[in-house]
Amino acid sequence: MRTRITSIAVGAALALLADNLTGANRILCTAVQATVCEAEGDCEIAPPWSFNIPQFIEIDLTRNTLATTKASGENRTTPIRNALREKGLIFLQGVEGGRAFSFVITEATGMASIAVARDGVTVSVFGACTPVVR
Repeated sequence: MRTRITSIAVGAALALLADNLTGANRILCTAVQATVCEAEGDCEIAPPWSFNIPQFIEIDLTRNTLATTKASGENRTTPIRNALREKGLIFLQGVEGGRAFSFVITEATGMASIAVARDGVTVSVFGACTPVVR
């Protein structure tokens, strides 16, 4: 029952945070829920910050980069190797530091499903995105 209530609460929070991304080339995404699994079968679901996942990621589809926000103080940037917009979805993929990542973002809603894999560990994240307007 607790998992069901948590899922409903997370879904409601995501709906409030996400936005239409159609045509946006600069996007800000926030991680809402994360699951980390190890090869031995142990998995843990927790808030993203408990796994050192950045709270916000800036996506620049013109420069093909992912970056932490200036406020995070982390100053991390990662290249996007593959970016594709197709049938209302944004697909992003890359590899850096022994990790492969993949994003699937629904343009109409801003909802994001993210996976990161490294040797023996997978991380899946659900998030919400909004266009960056400057």
